Amino acid sequence: LRGLGELSQFSGEGPPHFYIGYIIDNIDFSGIGMIGQLYDMKQIEIFKGPQSSLYGPNAMAGIINLVSNKPSSIMTFNFNTSLYSKNGQTFNLSSSIPITRKLLSRITISNNYNDGFIKNVSNENNIIFDSNSKDETLLRYQLRYNANSNFYINSTLYFINLKNKYDVWTPDNNGFISYSDFQGLDEQKTYATSFKINYILNNITFTSITTYSKNDMNYSYDGDWGNNNFWSNEPYNWNVNNPNYWGPWQFIDITNRKRNSYSQEFRIKQQLNNNIILTSGLYYSNLKETDKRDGWLFAGYANNIDSKFNIFNYAIYSQLSLPLSNKLFLSSTIRNDINKINQNLKYEYYDYDNYPYDYYYYPQQGEYNKSIKDNNLIGGNIKLDYQYNNSLFINSSISRGYKTSGVNQTQAPFLADSLKTYNTEYCNNIDFGINYIDNNYNFEFSIFYMHRYNPQLRLSYQLDSSDPTSFDYATFNAKHGYNYGFELNINLKISNEILVNSYLSYLNTYVSQFDYLGTSYGNRELAHSPKHKYGLNIEYDMSKRIKGLILNISSNFVGKFYFEEQNNIESNPYNLIDISANYNIDNITISLWSKNITNTKYAIRGYQFVLDPTYQLKDFQTFGNPRTFGVTLNYNI
Repeated sequence: LRGLGELSQFSGEGPPHFYIGYIIDNIDFSGIGMIGQLYDMKQIEIFKGPQSSLYGPNAMAGIINLVSNKPSSIMTFNFNTSLYSKNGQTFNLSSSIPITRKLLSRITISNNYNDGFIKNVSNENNIIFDSNSKDETLLRYQLRYNANSNFYINSTLYFINLKNKYDVWTPDNNGFISYSDFQGLDEQKTYATSFKINYILNNITFTSITTYSKNDMNYSYDGDWGNNNFWSNEPYNWNVNNPNYWGPWQFIDITNRKRNSYSQEFRIKQQLNNNIILTSGLYYSNLKETDKRDGWLFAGYANNIDSKFNIFNYAIYSQLSLPLSNKLFLSSTIRNDINKINQNLKYEYYDYDNYPYDYYYYPQQGEYNKSIKDNNLIGGNIKLDYQYNNSLFINSSISRGYKTSGVNQTQAPFLADSLKTYNTEYCNNIDFGINYIDNNYNFEFSIFYMHRYNPQLRLSYQLDSSDPTSFDYATFNAKHGYNYGFELNINLKISNEILVNSYLSYLNTYVSQFDYLGTSYGNRELAHSPKHKYGLNIEYDMSKRIKGLILNISSNFVGKFYFEEQNNIESNPYNLIDISANYNIDNITISLWSKNITNTKYAIRGYQFVLDPTYQLKDFQTFGNPRTFGVTLNYNI
């Protein structure tokens, strides 16, 4: 958001702290947003810029908050299914079922499967068409007790099972024909619950929110993206029978990650005189994450990494909202967090100095323990909202956010002890916005400037050119940086049949120069932060000609951006066009649709490193989905 976010979380990079918080029904899933299936969601809230005053350390760049539909007092039922390209099929069902007048329930079931857009030819006699398939299942059950108008209890249970495969990289950058001979996985199994109690007594509202989640994840991949036959051909000519070679050119990387988190929040909201509202709260969370990673790691110095993080967060916050006049409103929030990290890393490593030829038989045991604590993480904001009339609204805010310090787990010899921890990042942010609402016209404009202190940069280094998985990961601080830009949204009602929505954004980012392993980087824009984005959506209601028919076309442009902080490789700008025809008959809607109808090939991620036996430094990219066609049926009562 606004140029900040995570590019990865490999084992060894550091603790699970993130720029963007990701919350579903009050449960913090930051860093594992793959579970965010959008079926049966009431609303998606995106808060841009520092939100640390309300959400704490994982919100310096913003928050994505998903809120599901709640149980209703009447019986409802919805069924939704789709068939689309590459054996794609979805099945969704939701139903609200009142048990008694006061006890309500809602169940949601969702499954999505597709073969993926990769054809794997590692075995010429058995081409695999589902090596990058997705098979995602979600079950959500909610129970709500409405004792009276002043008291309710809402509980939400989640079971999520993602059985996805992972195979997207190709040595020749063709994008959709892969050669890997090891099946990568991107799996996750989650059990989670949130429990909310809300009680109103006179002018005081008491709220308690308790959450727990248990997440088991498996991430693995073929580190060389090839197979023996592929590497034995031109231009690589790798001969596995040559005694000067060390067997096949084959590298496998497997990480099993477990994350358990618990949180408790107590909040009191009080209505004072003159419409003044005072809200205060206490927050506590504990997150435990364990990574067990197997591979030829730290340039062959180590394998069998067993990393453990135990993170505690305590916070107190207060918000005051008051009207300064009939048109001018002021709100101010302040929050103080205490964050403590306990880290333990165990690993096996090879002593090259003492066992230079037969070190495979003499792995040594290593261990590293570190605890750090941030005592005074103080964030806050001041907001002014002015309502000129029923159509024109003006707002401005000043906010301060933070991202906590952390521990680098890397144990490679080149990293000094002084670099095994990195400092807290802070930012100051200014926002100004104008919103004009009319029956046929809506205009939203916002401009912002964010100044960053001690920007955290996650970096990597390939230590051994004969090993494509020999990366060390670490987080370092630059001195300063800034992000600024504007966002414009215009919605027009051309006629009763035609609606036009458009957006335009400009983003300029900068991070100061920094040194990493004797090389200077930075003094430029951030990675994955395109300067320009714009889009146009046209909706045409043809009901006067064909009752119930609505046509839709949208176009979205993304400008070029750097792939990494450590090189100058940039993506190409691209524009994606989607179309749909929606036909509504009573409670049934049938949609015919296509995404990326022009079949544009666009890069979404890129690296630069030595992959193959030629030992040459090359650029590699992976690409988004090609053209997709589908049909969707929705039934609602």
